[in-house]
Amino acid sequence: MTEHDTRRRFLTTSGGLVALALSGCLGDGGGDGEMDGGDGMDGEDGMDGEDGTNGDDGMNGSDETDGDDETDGGDGMAESVAVRIRIENVTPPDFYPADTSTGGAVWITPGAYAVHDGENPIFDLGESASIGLEALAEAGPPTGFEGEEGLVDELDGATEVHRSGAYTPDDTVADPNDPMGSVPGAPPIAPGGAFEFAVDVSPGQRLSVASMFVPSNDVFVSTEEGGIGLWPEDGDPVDGDVTDAVALFDAGTEPNAEPPGTGPDQAPAQDAPDQGADEDGVVRRLSDVDDGHEYPAVEDVVQVTVTPT
Repeated sequence: MTEHDTRRRFLTTSGGLVALALSGCLGDGGGDGEMDGGDGMDGEDGMDGEDGTNGDDGMNGSDETDGDDETDGGDGMAESVAVRIRIENVTPPDFYPADTSTGGAVWITPGAYAVHDGENPIFDLGESASIGLEALAEAGPPTGFEGEEGLVDELDGATEVHRSGAYTPDDTVADPNDPMGSVPGAPPIAPGGAFEFAVDVSPGQRLSVASMFVPSNDVFVSTEEGGIGLWPEDGDPVDGDVTDAVALFDAGTEPNAEPPGTGPDQAPAQDAPDQGADEDGVVRRLSDVDDGHEYPAVEDVVQVTVTPT
């Protein structure tokens, strides 16, 4: 099976739950630009370059910066600037053996983001993952398991969050998984690929993001507990590399029974998004998980940069 075929299979098995959540969440309230392509994360059914969450579809149909999917917590006329976030997959293309489920590569899925006050609203270290984070960490979609709230829904309802949404295949600016464009807008991104999206930010606000690390049972890339400071109260908007504010985490929702890329309950090999035993654990830094498996350092997985526009 080729790497493209493997990724198509991942899109089919993990993406069947996406369209309902996206159409009900990212277009909720505003009535604009819903995900209407069907039931997948691929070029035909859901999170793709045609049916993605772009254009003018906010999560509540109100304040938006540039057409990305986001909500506005009512900042009113507060001073703000637009910043562009870039999340690039910098993993070596052959980190794992060639016979693993991703052909040796590490993939990064589309994810969820939040502009917020205070701590990272996506998780609490040492506490159980939310159902939305579980879906993202085990299967990839920021929109949740079918019939359940996704991480984007949870962030939309968090009081400390000013704006939130999903960075999607429409935000992909490079995709080595698909150099010829044969899988239009298909996630996830391979090494060398990147997501880019823009948000408005005011002084004192912070950014948190989360994407699944593929292949794995429930590993995800996210910001540390404090998030990324986008604009210090006593300074200027951040401009540059902020990768030191991100880390790899284990959601504690599914045991890491086999090495990455070899287990039948891991994306992209699993046959269903919620496949695998329940771990009933808590969110931990991956560096604190002693599962005996090999993972790259976070700075060898992603590079995150912020650029005022």
